[in-house]
Amino acid sequence: MKNYIIVFIVLILISGCSQTTSKEGKQFIEIIGDISVSKIEVIDGRTGKRHSITENEKIEQFYQLLNEREYKEMKNHEKIKGYVYSAVLYSGKKEFNITFLGDEIDINSTYYVLNNPILEEDIFKILD
Repeated sequence: MKNYIIVFIVLILISGCSQTTSKEGKQFIEIIGDISVSKIEVIDGRTGKRHSITENEKIEQFYQLLNEREYKEMKNHEKIKGYVYSAVLYSGKKEFNITFLGDEIDINSTYYVLNNPILEEDIFKILD
């Protein structure tokens, strides 16, 4: 009987440990919530040119680009000056400010490291 109890406790410990270590980062939807984006404004940091995205298909493409990655929050990150692209996602009265920094991203002043960088080309394809 004691052996069954010990095996049971070990199995519980193993299953508990595997659940906490299986996922390192968050998905984009976990960070901003399940929102409906009606408009995205993208600013090219080099030229200052603004792009407004209101077409549902392009909004979906942009959102998909953000959803394809894992986000791991960075602690004690210094604010970055300058960027290649910045975006504002509009959802009703809420705004989400995003600054693209290669393999890092700033979402509403919280910095995350990405498991897969968002490249300029990826953003440019959607804007074109």
